[in-house]
Formats: sequence, structure tokens, C-alpha cells
Amino acid sequence: MTAKRPKRLDQIDKNFRNRNGKSSLLWIDAFDKRISLHGLAWLRENHKRKDFRRFPDRAAPGLSEAVQFLSHCPASVFLSFFTDAPDISVDLTVAELGQMNHMAATGMSGAELYFREGSQWHPAGTVRPCFTEKRVTSSLIENAPKERREYRLYLPLYQKIERVAIGVSSSSKVEPSPATAKPIFFYGTSITQGGCANTPGSDFVSQLGRTLNTEVINFGFSGNGKGEPEVAQLIREINAAAFVLDYAANVSPDTMQKTLPDFISLLREKHPTAPIILIGNVPFNQTLWDEKCWRELERKRDIQMEVYLARKTSGDAHLYFIDGHGLLPIGQSGVFVDGIHPTSHGFALMAERLAPQLARILLWTRRSTLAPRI
Repeated sequence: MTAKRPKRLDQIDKNFRNRNGKSSLLWIDAFDKRISLHGLAWLRENHKRKDFRRFPDRAAPGLSEAVQFLSHCPASVFLSFFTDAPDISVDLTVAELGQMNHMAATGMSGAELYFREGSQWHPAGTVRPCFTEKRVTSSLIENAPKERREYRLYLPLYQKIERVAIGVSSSSKVEPSPATAKPIFFYGTSITQGGCANTPGSDFVSQLGRTLNTEVINFGFSGNGKGEPEVAQLIREINAAAFVLDYAANVSPDTMQKTLPDFISLLREKHPTAPIILIGNVPFNQTLWDEKCWRELERKRDIQMEVYLARKTSGDAHLYFIDGHGLLPIGQSGVFVDGIHPTSHGFALMAERLAPQLARILLWTRRSTLAPRI
């Protein structure tokens, strides 16, 4: 007699199954005062509707439909809290079912929990989305020592969220993590947004936030971060420690030439001494054989450097340029998922190479503001 063939892999390997959260847990909504929510610049403005949107609603009329759609994806947004709970579960409901053909479902629609040991953050568990249901309940930590630890739950990179809650035993204490210093702001492309990280929290923006111990605000808009002045007007409302502009991959050289000087000027009007950091296009695998693509990347880099040098010569002492060609090793296996979008390994390399440069810029900015005037 022929054995019945299982329909799914999770029927023959238990490690591919979600562990459902216990029904007896106390569920705490993301907007509860016992949890702090980080990475949303207009959190107070959107709080009444419990909205994870990265823009305020009032901004919608001036934005393209694509940017409005993408603004609902809470890239690099995380819940932060302390708890002594030995068991932690997550209840996550997304707005739509769907899957990209080159990005792990966990990164697109899942969530990832981290815990802190000293100065280091470690992944504890991942919410794996269901392909047939918008809601998934998942147990991420079980039978841990009952001691107070700090946690971060990173939210989906490419999904609108309807609701997310943390489940702990009713006897456990849950407290919000304190606010950090002024955030670092990132504006850019699908790579900035986190495509195609394996899990939330492994995108380079989130990794930099943990490495530099600071809050980050991620304004990556997949294919649609194009240096629009309407976006610059909104961004300059944010009191950031630094502004990182990383939108070169979304525009042509002509568009870069047209938008970059005005974008910087709009930020400078409100933030005369804040660091503004220009990041060049990372080299895609295509540049190994496509001369036109290579020349276009070179031209955009030239334009960024020309704008940088012109403003520095005119007295802008807080403008910086980081060459994207040094952020990822071109042609190396495991760095890109499709020759353009990094894997989590690629993002780790980017974060590793950006962190000391950003740390140096922030250090000297703090020292210059504290230095006595002679």
C-alpha cells in the first residue's frame, strides 16, 4: 500500500510550524502605555486611530499614490518594552495576503523579536506569516528564566498592519523602554525600506539603530523615493540627529541633478547644523556586464560629489558624502537576492561599513555644538 503523501512540509517537519500562543496569556496592544513604539515620526498625531503609518494623514494630498500606499508599511518600526515574562507570544494581523517572488515572507509580512544582553541585541524568534489567513498568533519565547529583560519587536517591512499585540503571563511585569536620543532619519529606496531582508530587524537601517544605540526613522519607499520637494517639506518637520539621503537608485542622473540641491536646501532652512549625509548608489551585479548601467551609476555619483563639493565650498560644514561603491562587494555570492536587493547578509555588510562613519559624524557634531566659542 502506497503511503499518503503529505500536502505541506510543515506536516513532516515540526520546525516549520508556527507555535501558537497560549490562550491564557495577557494580551497588550502595541499602543498600550506599557509598550513604547519607535520609528514613527508622527506617532502622537496618528495615535488616536492606532495607525502605524509613517506619514501623517494631512500629508496625503501632496504625495503620489505609490508613496501613500508604501507609507503604510512600518519599515524599521519596533515595539520596545521590558518584561520578566518567561513566555512571550505575538498576535499579528496584516491588511492583505500576498507575497513577492524574491523576498522571504518573514521579512515582508512577519515580525521579529530581539532581546538585549548588555550592549548586544540578539534575535529571539520570528513570527512566520500564514498564506491563507491575515491573522497569525505565534509563541516566540517559552520557558525563559523569569528575569527582567529588554525586548524589541520589529514589524513587517512590506505590509500594512491592522493590529499587533504582545502576549505574556498575567503575573508578568511589562514596562515601556525609555525614549532614546534624537533619531537618525533615512530617506531612500526599496533597499532603504528593507527589500529584501529575510526578517524585519535585519534590514540595514534597523541594524544601524541597534549598533549605534539610537532610534531610526525609515522613509524608504520602494521604487518611489525620488527626492520630491513635497517629501522634503515633511521630513524637515523631524528633529533628527542626522538626515541620510539614499535615493540614488530610484532616479536618473538628470533627476538627481534636478532634485538633490533643492532637497538639501529645504532641509537646511530648518536644520542649519544637522548632519546631512549623501549615500551613493551601491553597485548592482548588472554593472559587471552592462556598461550603460555602470556609466549611469558613475554619473549619479559624480553629481552627488559635485553638489557635495559645491556646498562645502560655500560653507556647509555639516554635509557628508559616503560612496555606495564601498558598501557592498560587487559580484559576491549571497549578497543580493536578485542582483539588486540585498539579502540579510548584504544588509549586515552595509550596516557594518556604515556604522563607524555615522558614529564619527555624530561624535564630531556633538563636540562642535559643545565646544566653547572663542
